[in-house]
Amino acid sequence: MKPRYLIIVLLMSILVISIFASISVMAEESNPKPGGTLTVALVAEPKNLNPYTGAWHSGFVDAQIFNSLLELDENLQPRPSLAESWKILSDEKAYLFKLREGVKWHDGEPLTVDDVKFSFEKIISKYDIFGALYFNNTVVEIVDSRTVKIKPGVFLPGAQMLLFASIDTAIVPKHLLEGRDFLKSDFINHPIGTGPFKFKEWVKGSYIELVKNEDYWKTGKPYLDKIIVKFVTDPSTLVASLQAGEVNYVFRGLPYETYHSLVNNPNLDVIKSVRPPYKMFLSFNLKNPILSNKLVRKAIAYALNRTDIAKKATLGICSVTNTWLPESEITPSPNIKTYEYNPQKAEELLDEAGYPKGSDGKRFTIELLTRTGEAEEAEIADLIKNYLENVGIDIRIKRVDFGTLLDLTANFNYDMVLWKSWISTIWQYQQYTTEWIIHDPFANIYQYSNPRVDDLFHQWLKEPDPEKQKEILREIDVILTDDLPQIPLYNVVFLNVKSKNVKGPDIPVGKYVFWDALENTYIESTPSQSSQPSGESQGFPIEYIIALAVVVIIVVAVGILLYRRRG
Repeated sequence: MKPRYLIIVLLMSILVISIFASISVMAEESNPKPGGTLTVALVAEPKNLNPYTGAWHSGFVDAQIFNSLLELDENLQPRPSLAESWKILSDEKAYLFKLREGVKWHDGEPLTVDDVKFSFEKIISKYDIFGALYFNNTVVEIVDSRTVKIKPGVFLPGAQMLLFASIDTAIVPKHLLEGRDFLKSDFINHPIGTGPFKFKEWVKGSYIELVKNEDYWKTGKPYLDKIIVKFVTDPSTLVASLQAGEVNYVFRGLPYETYHSLVNNPNLDVIKSVRPPYKMFLSFNLKNPILSNKLVRKAIAYALNRTDIAKKATLGICSVTNTWLPESEITPSPNIKTYEYNPQKAEELLDEAGYPKGSDGKRFTIELLTRTGEAEEAEIADLIKNYLENVGIDIRIKRVDFGTLLDLTANFNYDMVLWKSWISTIWQYQQYTTEWIIHDPFANIYQYSNPRVDDLFHQWLKEPDPEKQKEILREIDVILTDDLPQIPLYNVVFLNVKSKNVKGPDIPVGKYVFWDALENTYIESTPSQSSQPSGESQGFPIEYIIALAVVVIIVVAVGILLYRRRG
């Protein structure tokens, strides 16, 4: 056989082996093996496991325990969950849901239509952060043993369909909660749901342990036997735990300066995630006698070099923003007010506001509240302090844990607060309207009130046309950028870091908020080198045996063909 023919045969052999090797890998990935423990780190410990608070850290745990009627796909579109089908009854201003059969609570009791009716009428409409608005006065009609008709007090499908598919409408068991005070019950510390994992143990200050729900209604799911949720507030400890393999997954709280060291670790995958859409804000308590003056708030905006802040605090990973809107979804109006770094302008506005510098160079003192467990927020607080002190504003930084920060802001016990905020219109309604000046950390903590903004949000709430909704939101954005209840600093990028052997489509979390169940997550198995005695054959995967046989057949066939041609 001529050399060129040998080369052709060799190349064909390599091609076939490569194809079968790829098939082998794909087969392995498409058939994940059950078992194993996943250790997830949270940088803040939840106060409780009430799924209706809107808190990101408790919401992550709750998403493993509870289900809602629907769930969201990768494109934020609803798909079946506890309900196997649904209809929007526009004429009746209601929704029809048909429950799937065979779903059990973690205590073995069956899920029923009574649970759905109880959840919406007695719990969600009263206790969920969005329930009082979107599900107030909800009536649930039981059509038959598997079908319910849900009729909210106000029919708002644009928002309500999204909420039906979120943990905000988690279905809870009537047989455990009927006649009890929900917020005072032990249920919010020892929850029982229908989700892929069951609550087992909570060691305060250390970890929460969740175990596989063997009776989960999604056959074959979850793959993991156990999830350990550790509370690791110290950034250096968090990074060390990832490097050592003691923690397998972190989705929030990693310092940006650790990016390069983590991305160079061969045992880790580092994923930059822009979901869910969050922004970093400096927010004001507008009842503070100094900060109630809009000139002061604008002076603070001009005094901050936000480009420098984003560059130093996030190593340039995050980009500066001037708007309250999610730019990827809604293009901001060209009429929004922007504040480029201009310390001279800041000083002029402070003088105009009636706060000249004293003999010590200071104009007034303001407290800046921030939380522990979010590394860049600590650096941002220091940068803000430096910039504002340059224009004569004395800043006292108060650093507290996340739970304490929520309590302080809910009771308006702060001057300025620094934190990441979820950018969603269904939340922004509650953040900026007068009716939502209530003692809730995820409501209007700024005590901001503008009748025009109230009116526009009420228009948005009832407007069915998505494009008209956007126009209304753009007009609101123009007003907010002038009134400045908050200063938008930058769009947040979350560093998701996981061990390389952790696989599946659930990571990174964050399709909607951080409320994704890890039911499809699995740990990739690797052959054990110690399970076989030394020198004993461990065998070859069947795919490679088939590939080798095919290669032999091809080589023989080509050889015969070439031999005949030669003859």
